[in-house]
Amino acid sequence: MRLDTVTAEIRPRSDWEAADLGFAMVRRSFWRCITVWWLAMGIPLVVAGALLWEHPILVLALFWWCKPAGARMVLFEMSRRLFGEEPSWRSVWREIPRAWWRRFFYRFVVARFSPWMPVTLAVEDLEGLRGKAYRQRCGQVVRRGEGVVMWLYFIADAASAWLGLAILALVMMLMPEGQDAGWQEAVESWDPSTPMEIPLLITRWVTGCVMVAISLTDVFVTGAGFGIYINNRTWIEGWDVELAFRRLAQRLGNVAAVLLGCFLVAGAVRAQDSGPLLEQQSSREFETGVEGEKGQADAEPPSEPEAEAEADETADASTPAEEESPADAEANEAAERIEKVKADPAFKVHTVKTKVPKSKKSSSGGGPPLAFVELLMTVFGICAVALLLGLVGWLIWKFRHVFKTGARVPLEKGIQPTARVVMGMEVSPDTLPSDVPTAAWALWQNGRHQEALGLLYRGSISKVMEIGRVEIHESDTEGDCMRRVEVAGPVAHPDYFRGITGVWIRLAYAGITPADSEVEVLCAGWPFGKGGRA
Repeated sequence: MRLDTVTAEIRPRSDWEAADLGFAMVRRSFWRCITVWWLAMGIPLVVAGALLWEHPILVLALFWWCKPAGARMVLFEMSRRLFGEEPSWRSVWREIPRAWWRRFFYRFVVARFSPWMPVTLAVEDLEGLRGKAYRQRCGQVVRRGEGVVMWLYFIADAASAWLGLAILALVMMLMPEGQDAGWQEAVESWDPSTPMEIPLLITRWVTGCVMVAISLTDVFVTGAGFGIYINNRTWIEGWDVELAFRRLAQRLGNVAAVLLGCFLVAGAVRAQDSGPLLEQQSSREFETGVEGEKGQADAEPPSEPEAEAEADETADASTPAEEESPADAEANEAAERIEKVKADPAFKVHTVKTKVPKSKKSSSGGGPPLAFVELLMTVFGICAVALLLGLVGWLIWKFRHVFKTGARVPLEKGIQPTARVVMGMEVSPDTLPSDVPTAAWALWQNGRHQEALGLLYRGSISKVMEIGRVEIHESDTEGDCMRRVEVAGPVAHPDYFRGITGVWIRLAYAGITPADSEVEVLCAGWPFGKGGRA
């Protein structure tokens, strides 16, 4: 393992710091990670979607079950990038079949619900361990960070569901106006009394959004597991210590070479300086030895007083020679120079004491005058009081209706509704006939089906605004109008309004013409007075 090429800081971390390291590695190469995740899951998803098009819930369940294949591809990408390698697309395509078939039964059946999968997957794929060695290694790497892994396991699916609904809401908000006819029809056809019978279109939309959310969360969960795995190996194997020693060796390698060269050069210079002195001493000793041997051979040994005198003469003769050696002379001269330099006044310690008088505080110093501070505080106080009074006045004006007698004055029957156009249709009473159901049935019998149902629907909106006191705005859709009518209660006849709304949506958006009997029932059951074909 090439620790010197690692692209992240290797050091012992806490459990949550290790998970954050994994998140950071995913963010650094997010688009690459999400791409390889979908490359692993794309082809099986297309096949499952084609076979189970009418059962999107089963497609979602299979998609969730096969998440380990995508996680393996993310782990493959991150492990290479951590050590400075960028996998080629060819290697990615070669790895996809292995991500599916490597220990398929164990990974997708036996250990599918293991909460430690984000960590143990690295042991299985990166270290290649199996059997007893795999179990022992997993026991080591899950000791640290076990709590974080469990939290990630329980939070991941909840986050996927929440994010999927958020994506669905975002898509509906960004959908162009007039292009959501199918969605509105599906929503209107969903019966609240049977909430489990969800329309197929809604189920498909929710399934697609949840799949996108699962891919986003699984990429980051896999990254967190890989970060915990790296942190555990750092604690167990001391990667940080090894890296520290390697960096120290790199820094000290050049310094050691320079020091070794200096030692060698200094030794050579010293050997050259001491060479003549050693030769002179050895020649002197050699001559002394030769003369002594000759004296012993030619004459008898001298008496004791003579020997002592000769020894004294030899010592006296050798002492000046030793004192006058070049090395001693240089040492003495250097010592004299050092003493002269040290005697210079520049090398003496001089102590200077300076007494600084205390300065008296002046009233005209750098601080602001007291009068100015008082004026500033007064201005701030006045501004605060004015702001408070303004806030109180605004609250009184905004909630002025609370102070009126009766708190709420109901609208009289003769007051006209404020909205005159709803969804591009005229709904004011002066644009409608006096007998709406009779006029609508006449139009239907003449074959003008769109105009007939449009008249019934416009008349219903106008009557619920006028009689039921329902506040409908010009920007409301069919679904918004239906919800407002249901909130208003029986006075707005929500059952009839639900029926006419469903018939109108099917004809206007889906092009489904209702039967004559259904339209006749709607005209006959007109609940808003003056009309109706009983």
